[in-house]
Amino acid sequence: MIQEAFIYLRGFAKRSYSVMEIRTGFATGLPVLSGGLFGACLVGQIKLLELLLFTIAGFSFNIIANTANEMRAFLANEENEETFTGHKGSEGLVRGDARFTDAVLILLLMLGLGGGSGLLLVWLTKSVWLFFWGCVSVVAAVTYSLGPKPYLLYPITELVSGFFVGGLSCYLSAYVQTGYNSWVLVWYSLIAMIFTIFLMSTNNIGDYKKDMGVRVTLPHVIGFRNAILLLIPEAIIMLLAWTGLFFLQVIPWWQYLIGWLIFYRQGYVRWYKDYYTIQEVYPEMGREYGPRPLLLIYHFHGWMSLLFIIRLLGERQ
Repeated sequence: MIQEAFIYLRGFAKRSYSVMEIRTGFATGLPVLSGGLFGACLVGQIKLLELLLFTIAGFSFNIIANTANEMRAFLANEENEETFTGHKGSEGLVRGDARFTDAVLILLLMLGLGGGSGLLLVWLTKSVWLFFWGCVSVVAAVTYSLGPKPYLLYPITELVSGFFVGGLSCYLSAYVQTGYNSWVLVWYSLIAMIFTIFLMSTNNIGDYKKDMGVRVTLPHVIGFRNAILLLIPEAIIMLLAWTGLFFLQVIPWWQYLIGWLIFYRQGYVRWYKDYYTIQEVYPEMGREYGPRPLLLIYHFHGWMSLLFIIRLLGERQ
């Protein structure tokens, strides 16, 4: 029995990777990181342990949602060779690269890691408000795909995921650093929220035909082309929020321009310029365009995190 357990655990890490969709886990971890560093810049000092704990919790909660989604797709038999993206970090259950027991164990481990980090963070901050939203976020991560009425089945996934994965996590991370609520935290978090909506929308648009008869997404309600066009007013709101932070002098001109460069390069040139011209869904669409909003998230929050660190170091000299 011990030998069987050892054999099982020896390949667990490799099998786990095929289920967790780690690359999208950073879609929460990075906004938490940059949001926290943004808040630290506002007050001129950083609470490093709190930032680390929040980043771990945010990343873990995203993995919980990803794993739950993989479990549902497996149980509902929604995936097949025609719908595979080819990414080795996902679809492991339906491909047979991982076992259902692996997914359950991953879910429990991430609940322990994320929940433990979150509880320690609440203990450090003594914030009941943070505890409340942390509990709600865990429930949202699990019920995204699992339960009798998962909200993945309805055309609200983009908004709900945007709120929890991008906006709320970013806002609370900044709040932990500043110790107060403010509109500038809302505006920065709004950018993170819209980025997540971009990611979810692109996924739903790419799965337009695959999801028919299985669940109702926003593109099914408003139409394929309208779903693509809807990204334009969302992007305008994002740019207005970024510009507002500049005019309020919480973002210096050089960081503001770097942000615009990232929006242009990763958001327009490498994604929306060609995406806008698509007239109808095709089989490779999700595989081709799905990662592009993720790259926008990586670049913006990654670079902003680095720039916030540089600003913090500059203020100490």
